[in-house]
Amino acid sequence: MNLLLKREYKNNLWQIFLTILVVYAVTVATIQIIAPDKLIKPEEFPDSCPDKSKNCTMVGPNPHRGNGISEIRFESNKSNVMHEVLIWVEINSGEILQEWPNHVHGVFRTSFWKFPDDFVVNLHCEDEEVVMYIYSKSRLGVSDLGVNDERVDSFTNHMLEAEISTSRCIYGD
Repeated sequence: MNLLLKREYKNNLWQIFLTILVVYAVTVATIQIIAPDKLIKPEEFPDSCPDKSKNCTMVGPNPHRGNGISEIRFESNKSNVMHEVLIWVEINSGEILQEWPNHVHGVFRTSFWKFPDDFVVNLHCEDEEVVMYIYSKSRLGVSDLGVNDERVDSFTNHMLEAEISTSRCIYGD
C-alpha cells in the first residue's frame, strides 16, 4: 500500500471515529434536554404509578411491581433511616437531587446512554415506627426492561438487612 493510500485510510478512520463520537455526544445531550431534572418534593410524592406501567415501581399505598409491598417499617427515627437511604444511593452511583428530613429525590442514570430514572423515598411516622414509601420511574420510554423493579428490590433488601439503631419515631421528628 503506498503512502498516499495509508494516509487516506487513516483520515477516513479518524472521520468515522469523530462522527461516532459526535453522534454519541449529541444523543446523550438530547436525552438530558428532553428529560431534565425536575424535583419531586415531599408534597408531590406520587400516589401511584400509571396504570399498567412497565417503567415505574412503587412500594406504597398503591403498590406497583415491587413484589406488591405496600410499605416498609422500621423501629427507629427518620434521621437514622434516612442516613441508611443516603448510603445506599451513594454506594449504587445515584445522585441526590434534593434531600429533606423525611424525603429524598435521587436520580440514577444508565451507564451508556445516561437515561435518567427518578428514585424517591418518602418517610413518615406511624405508631412510633418509620413508614417508608419508594417510587422509582424512568423519565423516558414505555419500558425500563425491569431496571426500576430490580433497583427497588435491591434497595428494599438492603434496608431490611441494614442495622439501623432502634428508637421511636415521633410525628414531627
